[in-house]
Amino acid sequence: MKRLAYTQSKQTNKGMVDRMIILATSLLMLFSASSQAAQAIATVSKNIVGINEVFQLQVTIDDNVSTNALDLSVLDKDFNYGTPQVSSSTSIINGVASRNTEWSVALASKKTGELTIPSFRIGASQTTPITITSMKSANNSTVDASKPDIKIDYNVDKNKLYIGETSRYTVKIRIGEQMSQAALQAPYGDGLEVKQDGEDNQMEAVLNGRRYLIITRHYQITANKAGDLLLHGATFSGTIIKGGRGFGSTLRIPFEEQATDLTMHVKDKPANYKGLWLPTESLQLEQQWQPTSSEVKVGEPLNRTITLRIKNAEQSSLPNINLSYPDSVRVYNEKPVYGNDDGYTTMTVKQVIIPREEGKLTLPSLSINWWNTTTGKQQTSHIDGKTLTILPGEATTSFVTSPQNLATTNNRAEAPTTTTVATAVQTQNSNWWPWISLVLGLLWFSTVILWLNERKRRTALTAHLSAQSSRAFSDMPETDSVLGMTKALAENQPILLQTYYQQWAKQNPDHPLREKLDTAISEQMKRRYAKEPETANESVKHQLSSLLLELKNSHYKAKNMNQSALKTLIP
Repeated sequence: MKRLAYTQSKQTNKGMVDRMIILATSLLMLFSASSQAAQAIATVSKNIVGINEVFQLQVTIDDNVSTNALDLSVLDKDFNYGTPQVSSSTSIINGVASRNTEWSVALASKKTGELTIPSFRIGASQTTPITITSMKSANNSTVDASKPDIKIDYNVDKNKLYIGETSRYTVKIRIGEQMSQAALQAPYGDGLEVKQDGEDNQMEAVLNGRRYLIITRHYQITANKAGDLLLHGATFSGTIIKGGRGFGSTLRIPFEEQATDLTMHVKDKPANYKGLWLPTESLQLEQQWQPTSSEVKVGEPLNRTITLRIKNAEQSSLPNINLSYPDSVRVYNEKPVYGNDDGYTTMTVKQVIIPREEGKLTLPSLSINWWNTTTGKQQTSHIDGKTLTILPGEATTSFVTSPQNLATTNNRAEAPTTTTVATAVQTQNSNWWPWISLVLGLLWFSTVILWLNERKRRTALTAHLSAQSSRAFSDMPETDSVLGMTKALAENQPILLQTYYQQWAKQNPDHPLREKLDTAISEQMKRRYAKEPETANESVKHQLSSLLLELKNSHYKAKNMNQSALKTLIP
């Protein structure tokens, strides 16, 4: 017993030790992850100073740490420094808490030359070293320390173009000053059309200890005439704010700087070029078919999606895609969708093609001529058409209760009735049970014989009547097609509406309502797939709904009349 108790105690202690190890490991991993997530950054107010000139050092870490976590003793060799000011803050945005600790300290260099503010280690985080240029006097520096720390760079894809061709102009502004009312004026030039391309891209970066705001903007430059055209560079302007907290006053200095001008060399359109003038480095023409099968049934929609991609082109320069389709199909064009993708302007056109007749169908191909500005030659991009086999559309069948079904149902109801009567007689005349049982047995046997004979006779009759019923209903509209059109209209599904109509029209070529239905459905499809799609006019929708209701009423009226005639023939 003592040994068993000792074993259990040992196992319990071992379990507690294991749990403590797991808990310690989890806390260590959590602390390690928290430490790795923290980022420390060191910045200075200026990196070109005079000896003994005071400037600001700022160290921040995105975590809540001890105010004594920053060791400034590494500055003793080259710098004098004051007592740091420490601030901590916590903010909660969308339920996520973020913490920040910041040290601000005044520095002054002890000597001239290239000095280094070394890296500071705060927990597991570390800052980047900063190089400081210290002069005898800041005014003696070969670098103008009083010049605003703002730089404008630009880049252009190409300065040799054809007339109508577009080039991409990119301007990048690096701002290291506090500014207000900043503005960027677009480049301009005679014979050049300038248009901003997309939104500005803004980001912050720390370069050699200085924090900068970097703004990037793109423009499309399109040449409208041939010759050497001067493009004036983009201009950045605003007000620089000097001083502020700790300086006692604020100074506002106007600022304006322009990027370097550029000459654009524009060539004219070649005299022997034929077709719509499309100068570009690259033109891509693609298409997709859905479904991809070469066999389609009458009334089934076929989707054709054509995508045109032109590099460095304006949307207004893209051509209209017009294709001539045979009369045996109906075509509905959706509104083109434009976009930009990796320097290409794209146009996507979707077409819904609905075959109306059986047989072979050839859909047209598409070719676009364009001028390759890289090779200086005319090229043609091409997509093939498609040859299809159009099969008959599937005729939907409506459910009609046949006379045979009615007869079978009646026959199944007769036998239980006889049994019920027999049971009642048996209960009321229990004293005459032997004689009654004999009589009832004979009656039941006779009833079965008569019922079998009658069933054979009715089966032959209902088969004959079913054939007549089928012939009578062959000229009537199919219920499923009518119900399908009604549902598609209510759910605003024009393609499904067209499909059900084609099925109904094939089964009822001479129906008196066919012409009205064809006109109303065509108007509905035109409004849905017009160049500027609009909601179907209520009057058109009401007219179509009334026609479908009239069609259903005429169908049920004819059906009820036929069923009434059949009932009189069944004895």
